[in-house]
Amino acid sequence: MEDNKEVKKEDNSVRAIGKHTDRKLLVIPAGKAVSAPLGAPSCYGLETDLSWSGDYAMVWESQSDGSQSTVMTFPVDFEIVQPEDKPVEMQKYTFGETDIYAYVPRYTDCHALETFLFGVSGGKAFPITLEMKPEQIWTHIGQLPHHPFQVTNGELILTGGYGAGQDFIDVYLFRYDSMKQSMILQSTDQVKPGDLIQDQDQ
Repeated sequence: MEDNKEVKKEDNSVRAIGKHTDRKLLVIPAGKAVSAPLGAPSCYGLETDLSWSGDYAMVWESQSDGSQSTVMTFPVDFEIVQPEDKPVEMQKYTFGETDIYAYVPRYTDCHALETFLFGVSGGKAFPITLEMKPEQIWTHIGQLPHHPFQVTNGELILTGGYGAGQDFIDVYLFRYDSMKQSMILQSTDQVKPGDLIQDQDQ
C-alpha cells in the first residue's frame, strides 16, 4: 500500500457550502491545505475516503462581486474526512430571524462528530457558541455518530458523544439566544448506550 505521505497533495478546494439568498458560507483553506486518501479502514472512515488538513476558515461570500469576509478560523488540529471530493452542503435551520447552519467536518467517527454552528441574520454571518453554563462556553460540540441532532419547536436536541467506560450518554436540549448569538443549554437527559444501539447500526 502506498505511504500516505506520497499521495498527499495540495488542495485549495471549497469543502462546504451554506447557501443563502444573496451570499453563501464557504469552508475554504486560509493557508496551505492538503488532501490524501485515508489509506486504511477504521471507525474514522473507509480506505477510499479522503482526508483534508491544514488551515481552514469559514468565510461569508457575496454572490454578486465575490467579496469575502472571514467568519471564523478553525482550530489548528482541524481535520475533514468525507467519502467524496465534492463540497458538503451544510444543514440549514431557522430560529426566529436567524438562519443557522451546521457544519460537521467528518461524516463518521469512533466517539463524536465535531459540530460547528453558524448564524446569518441581517445580512451578516457569525459563529454561534454553545453555553453549557454561564461560565462555560463552547465553540463547538461533539454529537454521537449516526444520531444527527434534531430541531423541534424551536429547540435543538443533540445526542453527545460516547467513549469507553461511560455508563450514560448525554442528550442536550438547547434554545437559541439571538442577543448572545449562542445556543443556551436548557436541560440534559442521560440515556443508556444500549438504548441507542439499534440506531447506531443503521
